[in-house]
Amino acid sequence: MRMHLAISLASLVLVGCDLNVANPSVIDSSKFNPNADGFTLSMSAQTNLFQGFQAVALNGGFISDELWTGAIHPQTLHVNSRNFVGTDDINVSIFAPLSLALANNVNAVRALATGSGAASDSNYARVSMNAGYAFELMAEIMCASDVQKGPKLTDTQLLDSAVTHFAKAIAIGTAAGNSAIVQESQVGLARAYLQLGSYANAVSAAGQVPDTFVAYEINSANPAYAASLANIMFATQSNQQLVVPQMYRHLNDPRVPSDSNGAIGCPTTSGVACVVQTKYASYGDPIRLASGLEAQFIAAEAQLHGSGTTGPALTLIASERAKGGQGAYGGGTDTLSVVTELLNQRAREFWMEGKKLGDIRRNPAVPLPAILSDSVGATFFGPTGGTFGNNFCAPIPPEEVNANPNLH
Repeated sequence: MRMHLAISLASLVLVGCDLNVANPSVIDSSKFNPNADGFTLSMSAQTNLFQGFQAVALNGGFISDELWTGAIHPQTLHVNSRNFVGTDDINVSIFAPLSLALANNVNAVRALATGSGAASDSNYARVSMNAGYAFELMAEIMCASDVQKGPKLTDTQLLDSAVTHFAKAIAIGTAAGNSAIVQESQVGLARAYLQLGSYANAVSAAGQVPDTFVAYEINSANPAYAASLANIMFATQSNQQLVVPQMYRHLNDPRVPSDSNGAIGCPTTSGVACVVQTKYASYGDPIRLASGLEAQFIAAEAQLHGSGTTGPALTLIASERAKGGQGAYGGGTDTLSVVTELLNQRAREFWMEGKKLGDIRRNPAVPLPAILSDSVGATFFGPTGGTFGNNFCAPIPPEEVNANPNLH
């Protein structure tokens, strides 16, 4: 169902709040019923969120040195080396899918708020949650942004909006008895609070999530939809344009599986030495979006930053190192040392799941090599040469600046 909804309803949500549609046989705006049509609208908007999330997972992975590109495109190489220039295609690869996810879910929030049972409507809760994630992801990968041609918003403002939407999703989801939406929203809320530096609130929100909870972004196994609805890591690798970075190779860690003799994806189009990821093995493989384990990581880091409490982090580090066969942690117990090791474990546990760039941005004191990223000034691996830059966020693309007078 998701695959067809994403295609058929695009015209509904692209046009803005008035719900005018180019194809009234899909949903006639004059007959739109927030109760009868809520499921269709919310699932279509959720598909856009999934596509925006994948754009962040891939391109945020490039920026954070979590992934290397095997492509020959100068734009992708600039993103991967963290040296953004005017020719970078940020709009198509990052900003456009995220903007679509944000606009469609925000518009759906407004539309479903008018339903007679909105206060306990799972569809209303779903789009509120997904709007929260869209704001959150935008704040983590962009230096700043706008929403539907509005004024320029700072990352703090974007995160504040994420908090508002997650809180709404939790209240409505609770009233609807939808525990899955409530728990996924609690993870998102904790993530936004951590990024804001609101540590007590991050600990509180994370503490509401069961350790066993997990939510996935869902993909289509049909190769015909590889460009839009498939697992973006596998699809990009299949196009010979994805490589496992040097620091992620040969870790002997089951959380970071790779293959130096992979058949799918080798050789790369750019000629870069090919080592392929094996975490995702098909177009239909889902990507973890939120989990109780992430909540544990968030709470542990928040306690480190907020009060210098190391116990929860050290306990989590011990269990994660056991997963990776690394043996006991023998490093320092000061806050910076423990945060660094915690982020190293996060880099391994959540590899290719769209979280590492946010980790780097909120922890500038942590040495990049310690969390499996090349340092600023290190030699860039790509065929163009050069070095890794220090731009850990994408600028608003010129296409958006030119189209939005509020950004002039």
